Amino acid sequence: MPKHYSYNILGVPISSHSKDDFYFAINEKLKDSGKVTEPLFVITVNPEIATHSIYDDEFRHILNHSHINTADGVGISWAVKHIYKKQVDRITGSDSLEQICKLSAVNNKSVFFYGAAPGVASKAANLLKQRINNLHISGTFSPEERGMAFQDLPEETQAQLKSAAVIFVALGAPAQEKWIYRNLSQFSSCRVIIGIGGSFDFIAGTVKRAPLAFRKTGLEWLYRLWLQPSRWRRMMKLPLFAMNVLLLRSELQANQKA
Repeated sequence: MPKHYSYNILGVPISSHSKDDFYFAINEKLKDSGKVTEPLFVITVNPEIATHSIYDDEFRHILNHSHINTADGVGISWAVKHIYKKQVDRITGSDSLEQICKLSAVNNKSVFFYGAAPGVASKAANLLKQRINNLHISGTFSPEERGMAFQDLPEETQAQLKSAAVIFVALGAPAQEKWIYRNLSQFSSCRVIIGIGGSFDFIAGTVKRAPLAFRKTGLEWLYRLWLQPSRWRRMMKLPLFAMNVLLLRSELQANQKA
């Protein structure tokens, strides 16, 4: 597997992993029979996340201490290409969820679904169990509050989280990444932990995912805005992201000429 490095996008390191390399790294972590030291912490980064990190010091710190930051949004891929003239694969939380579940089943590892609205995680889990042979779900839980501390969770849920090898967290960014980072020491058996936003809703069918044509052309955000007009405030971060990327490119070019 090639050596990996990262591209700095607005202070956020974006991993150079291809899709194949990414899933290879996940599989290697899952099949490792050694003692768990710490989970592989994955963040799928979109322009909203990168922009939010500019004024959220805690979130920026977390993004710089995770293990793999993938290019989730098409804007991140554009930024890498625009600034560094490099191509980086888009690896989204939604696409990763089912693939990581398949790898977990092959390696006989259990998964836990944390987050989303009541009933959504359990419905998504049941649907995936029907699709994936030998998938073991250690548990599901929808917290009353996004920032609910680990020690405040029901004892059964705490035990299930501690026994899971993979934990999917669907609280939305940055809440899910902050929850993961604050509770990493509690997950004694966890090998992979990843924030996956609204992916449980897509699997459960409570929110319709954009057709493939929209996803391939990078317009999934436009389809979701059409379905959920209330997202317009979040979309206002996109022009800010683009402006900062252009400024960063100009700064790098100026430094190269100096």
